Amino acid sequence: MRILIVEDIEAKMKVIEECISGVREDWEFIEAMSYSDGLQKIYLGGWDLVLMDMSLPTYNISHTESGGTKKPVAGKELMARMLSRKIFIPVIIITQFDTFGDNQLSLESLNKEFEENYTKIWKGTISYDKPGWQEQLLKLLDEIGK
Repeated sequence: MRILIVEDIEAKMKVIEECISGVREDWEFIEAMSYSDGLQKIYLGGWDLVLMDMSLPTYNISHTESGGTKKPVAGKELMARMLSRKIFIPVIIITQFDTFGDNQLSLESLNKEFEENYTKIWKGTISYDKPGWQEQLLKLLDEIGK
């Protein structure tokens, strides 16, 4: 299984990879660390699953690049782009925030929107900072694999 992980915090990305790789050793992980990097790799295709953060910088952060404007609901924007291009890859959102952006959009309201409009690809949302997130993730992976 080829898994694209779109996450801007390297330590969080590694913890997610470790959690999953303990289940299956033959899974391949490809990393994207920004909205634009994630979008480009999604468009390239070949993924069996996309794990993505909700909030991402516009561009990859480096010693010479600040990452541009932070996109508070980048995960939602990426899923909308996927649907507009008819890219139906399962997506799991993994976030550590409960509210997003200046409008303080709640994770609960986003999940309701995902249930209504993104069911072809959205398979669930994991709250990374809550106890039991690893078990939730593994359960969703099991359901996707069936």
